[in-house]
Amino acid sequence: MRISRQSRSSNHLRRIVAEMAIPVPWNRDQLVAGVAARRGRPIHLVPVSQALVQGGHSGLWLARADDDVILYAAGTSDVHATHIICHELAHMELGHDRDTIGDTSVDSTVLSVAAPSVDTARVVKMLGRSNYSNDQEYEAELLATLIMAGRRAGTSDDTVGDARVSRMLGTF
Repeated sequence: MRISRQSRSSNHLRRIVAEMAIPVPWNRDQLVAGVAARRGRPIHLVPVSQALVQGGHSGLWLARADDDVILYAAGTSDVHATHIICHELAHMELGHDRDTIGDTSVDSTVLSVAAPSVDTARVVKMLGRSNYSNDQEYEAELLATLIMAGRRAGTSDDTVGDARVSRMLGTF
């Protein structure tokens, strides 16, 4: 699958990754704090029960009036949880809350059971990570992959990481 003409170029995605200033050494909380600072609003990470995952979502971004909440599957590996979180951060960095109608596949009852500590009454938009059939989901997944590649690049020789990123981008 190739990125559609409507999606951003690989150079644009690389610029976003560079602007994100991926922490070296890697620190997921610092990455989240950096995105929150650029957005001017807090981002909360909430691990949730498998109920959300059974609904086809391994992650969900709740854009509320004053903050953002990222729900991700509890009990998954740290690397998988980080990738889910990076995918939702990618939606934020790409501004998908401004030009999408949101995810209507999430049942509010399922959401309440999966994340009882989250006040869903203030939710303005939901964006779920369930499939890559639309351009925004595909673009967010590609950006999340680039963020994760940047994470790995910071742990070794950066030229190797850059080569990995170039190789990944060449496949899309």
